[in-house]
Amino acid sequence: MSYFKSFCLFSLLFVLFITFACRESTKLSESNKLEASGEILRIPIDSLTANISTGLVRYEDYLVNVNWNTNSLQFYDLSAEKLSREIFYQYEGPQGVGSIFGIYIHSLDSIFLFTQMVPVITLTDTTGIIKNRIQYTKPEGHTNAFVHNAYFGSAPIFQNGKMLVKTHAEGNYRQMTEERLHKSLLAYGINLEDGTHQSTELIYPKGYLNSGLKFFEPSLVFQPEYTVYSLFGDHRLYKQIRFGDLEIFDGKSQYLDESLPYFPVDGERFDTQKYLTASSRYETLVYDEYREVYYRFAYPTLTIEKEEELLALRENPGPFVIQVFNKDLTLITESYFEGGIYFPNNLFITEKGLYLSANNPENPEAEEDAFRFELIKLVD
Repeated sequence: MSYFKSFCLFSLLFVLFITFACRESTKLSESNKLEASGEILRIPIDSLTANISTGLVRYEDYLVNVNWNTNSLQFYDLSAEKLSREIFYQYEGPQGVGSIFGIYIHSLDSIFLFTQMVPVITLTDTTGIIKNRIQYTKPEGHTNAFVHNAYFGSAPIFQNGKMLVKTHAEGNYRQMTEERLHKSLLAYGINLEDGTHQSTELIYPKGYLNSGLKFFEPSLVFQPEYTVYSLFGDHRLYKQIRFGDLEIFDGKSQYLDESLPYFPVDGERFDTQKYLTASSRYETLVYDEYREVYYRFAYPTLTIEKEEELLALRENPGPFVIQVFNKDLTLITESYFEGGIYFPNNLFITEKGLYLSANNPENPEAEEDAFRFELIKLVD
């Protein structure tokens, strides 16, 4: 089961590209560092639930798992460390929602379900009753709302009757140009009253493809007054003020290559996959509201020569780095994590700190019948 889930994430990254244990801290800060606490959170799961998730959302006292196997949402009580309720959704019919791709929880009475196949948002609640279906329009040349709770995390934000969602530019990735990318949106707004879309000032920064083709997948953190985002092949962080200026911040990791690689245009499939999963890159950016910091996940270059080594990265992404930026987007510390312990795509944040899945298949303590997380603390 864990293989299927991680394969989905790997395949998702590859398809999107073609078609459109803390062991060491840096010296950046003397007062802050990330530490693996050794504190384990263990939540039993059933046989239809993979121990590696395709999407986790923490809401209040619940950890909500998006179970693609059963088209359901599983609400796990974090205090009791057990399943509280599971809501199964039909694919078709009067109560059908399609295949759930991702979710956004505004409240327990307002849970929004997203699918990739059609531009429809389904509003439901913890009873599982369909309360509304919002059919929306999208900007020309862009995809449906892309809401996925494990892939380059970019949780929507809902305010003033509008939802801001991530998107992709449509078309063949290999044919993307700097001019077109700079005109492409990272996100757009959806009016939940009438389904109309609203273009935003959130476009790709100028110059990203000036020197050559790079994977341009973003990870966005929507704040009420601005958006902070990171790109796959860029050391920097960006802050776009709502209807204001774009601010740029240095964020280079000491563990990544100084010059980030370019897509191997003339390479074979192996070269493309190697670029996507074994080269220096930045992935998920998330915000910790309790400590008012941003965590960015980065991956150093790996030496990969064989197909089987590349395939192994589907379940074990290898060593990774967590960078910590303060609310002013200054890099304050970063920590290197050895491979074979964690599965960093599965994470969530509570008042206690950052939780990472410890169900890496090479971890001797990984469990098939439980979610297993270790608490990573940011300490003074």
